Amino acid sequence: MGFTFLTPIDALFALAAAVPLAALWLAQSRMEHIRRLFSLTAPRRRELVGVVACLALLPVLMGVAAAQPVVVRHHLLGQRQDTQAFFVFDTSQSMLARTGAHGPTRLARAKKEAEEVARKLGDIPVGLAAMTDRVLPVLMPTPNFGLLRRTLTQSVGINRPPPGQIYRGRATTFSALYPIPTAHFYSPGVEHQILVVFTDGEAVPIHSSVGYDLARAMTVHPLFVHVWATSERIYTHDQVDRRYRPDPTSPGALSRFANAAHGRVFDENDLHELEQTIKAEAGSSPVSTSVIGYARVALAPWFVLAGVVPLGFLLYRRNW
Repeated sequence: MGFTFLTPIDALFALAAAVPLAALWLAQSRMEHIRRLFSLTAPRRRELVGVVACLALLPVLMGVAAAQPVVVRHHLLGQRQDTQAFFVFDTSQSMLARTGAHGPTRLARAKKEAEEVARKLGDIPVGLAAMTDRVLPVLMPTPNFGLLRRTLTQSVGINRPPPGQIYRGRATTFSALYPIPTAHFYSPGVEHQILVVFTDGEAVPIHSSVGYDLARAMTVHPLFVHVWATSERIYTHDQVDRRYRPDPTSPGALSRFANAAHGRVFDENDLHELEQTIKAEAGSSPVSTSVIGYARVALAPWFVLAGVVPLGFLLYRRNW
């Protein structure tokens, strides 16, 4: 012989359903006594079926709602496991330069260009990082374009985060890119590591040969997007900031560093060539599907809403 023990929740549900049914039974017994005294006709049994069902159903629905049930759904997304790309943005003050007081800044153009390229990379995970005198990750590589676009809009900005030190002149330095291959930006085992840097090229000059030797030793070859024009100025309250002048040597300095690091420099209008270069470096491989997140859907509001039906019937039946 076996015994089944009720859990506290089961006992609560049973009690919640039994109390109104017991109250109905007592009320019907009392009414039956009154009907006998006055020789009244008893209602048909089927008329009570709906009332009994609603009285049993309503507390059960409320009890289930009180238990806060949820449905957990997982989101699947296909991505390349052998390839990851990082888009690094120069976030120094010079990236505020623009053509005209109301034109888009260099950083705004860079973010728009990065979004346009990332949209076409499909299943290649893309991460985001900010660069001044150091490179700090903002978003680790993900194939979720919606997340990337939202992070790009909300989290990438001038001096966000600020440089590690206080500078009187330029804060950006290309030497900040040296540690990327060994700083765990990319997941272990990723064969194709792609680095795209959006910058105006106005950085602290590299004068020593050691700096270029370190660039040659980089195992991740940077692809630079030169976001720059000689006519651009920084505007403060619609007035030209006279402390800033575009550096005409920036294209040459950027090209020299890119050549030393075995990289390339792209004009900001040459995004198609950049996209093709990234895809060529990534090559082709199978896409694997993985869980990228979970969503919890609360069911309690729906059970409460369902309780309106038996409650409405009871209120309506009360007037019969």
